[in-house]
Amino acid sequence: MVIKGTLLTHPLGFKVGEEIFSSQLLSVMNSWYSFTYNNFGEPIRELSVLQLREYGKIKLALNGYTNDLHNIAINYCLFREIVDDRNADIHKSDLYLTLLIENIFINLRSIYDFFYHFIKICLNDVQLKQYPDKDSLNNAITYSKKINNFEKLPPEIVKFLEYVTSDLEDIKTIRDNIIHKGKDIMLTRVAERLVMRIPIKDLYSKDNLLPNILEAEDLNYDVLKYLDKIIKITFTNMEILAEVLFHEVYQYENFRYDPYAITNYCIDDFNDFLILGRRIQ
Repeated sequence: MVIKGTLLTHPLGFKVGEEIFSSQLLSVMNSWYSFTYNNFGEPIRELSVLQLREYGKIKLALNGYTNDLHNIAINYCLFREIVDDRNADIHKSDLYLTLLIENIFINLRSIYDFFYHFIKICLNDVQLKQYPDKDSLNNAITYSKKINNFEKLPPEIVKFLEYVTSDLEDIKTIRDNIIHKGKDIMLTRVAERLVMRIPIKDLYSKDNLLPNILEAEDLNYDVLKYLDKIIKITFTNMEILAEVLFHEVYQYENFRYDPYAITNYCIDDFNDFLILGRRIQ
């Protein structure tokens, strides 16, 4: 019985399903891990001192990334159960929901920073040595924009970093306002719809620090539509990166690509939302 874990699957099983969440990026990174380490975390190919150090950071990032995938699925599932529970105290429910929304935003933000580490698998020693030290995708983006650095990263990586810049800025703005500036999400109900905003000054100010990714005219944003869009944007970027990395590493001698997926008790509900397009009513 698997409560929460990563599965090595097979091509026929790597599909839209109810019990697993299939991910190309998860597959590329775990395939790279199997190409580089054994089950005990020991290198199985010759690595330079620099690679040993940096690849160790990639291993940790892969573990954190996998946990974030699980956390988003679990938080969403719990969010849905609370929303659907008509017998729950509405005031407590709103407190719970606010916390879960914040958790999802924080997990989405950290996923982008794990991209920073994953990019390293397609860098040679010269590029790896010059790669920015701070473990932030924002730093990698800044680095890639400098004219003198154009040849220090694979061209497709540079294009990817440019592509995700605005999406990263949106989730970064949300996370920074919550974590670093101590701002609270104001959750209200309008005609049985959940709406939210992050006031700049106080509860009654007519402003919203949340990026208007829905291009909505209302001051308060529909929670379900907002989560729907920002999660799917992040996961789309995740899979685009997978394609970029795969085209860089598949040419390695003896590299073998295997499909991987995650599963837990909340994956069914999460797939309803993520893949089948079902939203909470």
